[in-house]
Amino acid sequence: MPRTAPEGALERPRSRSGTLREPDDLTGLSMFVRIVEEGSLSAAGRALGLPKATLSRNLALLEKRLGAPLLIRSTRALSLTDTGRRFFDKVQPIVREAQQATAEVKILHAAPSGLLRITAPVAYGQAAIAPRLLSFMRRYPAVRIDLHLHDGRVNLVNGGYDMAVRMGAIEDSELISHKLADITMVIVASPTWLEQHDVPQRPADLARHAAIVTRPELVHWKVGGETVRVPWRMSTGNMIVTRDAARAGLGIAFVPEFLALPDLERGSLVRLLPDLDLPMIQATALYTRAASQSVALRALLDDLLASRPIEADAAPP
Repeated sequence: MPRTAPEGALERPRSRSGTLREPDDLTGLSMFVRIVEEGSLSAAGRALGLPKATLSRNLALLEKRLGAPLLIRSTRALSLTDTGRRFFDKVQPIVREAQQATAEVKILHAAPSGLLRITAPVAYGQAAIAPRLLSFMRRYPAVRIDLHLHDGRVNLVNGGYDMAVRMGAIEDSELISHKLADITMVIVASPTWLEQHDVPQRPADLARHAAIVTRPELVHWKVGGETVRVPWRMSTGNMIVTRDAARAGLGIAFVPEFLALPDLERGSLVRLLPDLDLPMIQATALYTRAASQSVALRALLDDLLASRPIEADAAPP
């Protein structure tokens, strides 16, 4: 009679033929794949941090179990046999999937820790992102955050950032993106400005007003299904300064509603063309595929996506 495992015990996995598998099959396959990818035992040893002799021994054991040579060894290089090529093509994706699954399990059960470098626009970063970071760091005391607030576009890789929060159209197709919020926009002006200039009654009237913009190219405003080109008087490079300039009576401005709301409530800013639809601006979190393996970053993204900071907690003064 065949032997059965005690109740509650896990039985060692068996092959299709019913024989017990060697416990280090996956290790041997992983080493074989890395040897082929690196092109030599020495290079694979350096990549894996293992002695060349260990790789050679495991490769020999694998070939013995398979009953076929996989590599042709020479003094200069290694090359695959026909069998080795077919075997490599089959097992490489299996090894990659196993490694990915192992990494995901480790991430799920690891506590977030380490340094996260994050960049975000000044206004949205200060009003919507920073409050979430503070609560996140209280929950995870082993996480450190290096936060950079500025309105210029940065290169995540060259800048050494783990994540960037951006507002508007996303151009970095190779980056992973998650939408954080849809930001309501408003067109505003100060009462002083409107006393000196006619109050716009339709989108085309905006073209007769000097505009405060964050960048010189942002002069085509979509209002009520129309696109109007406004003449800019001041380019600020910053949403908060744009709002402040409009409040100071220097012209009209196209700004996030959360940023203008306190002034709208006080009457120091007036909303223009309130009955017409304006396009929303999307706030997006961007990060590289390499950064996605960070336990801390994944925990932060889960937190941001769960809280959905659609509107800011408080507008900067």
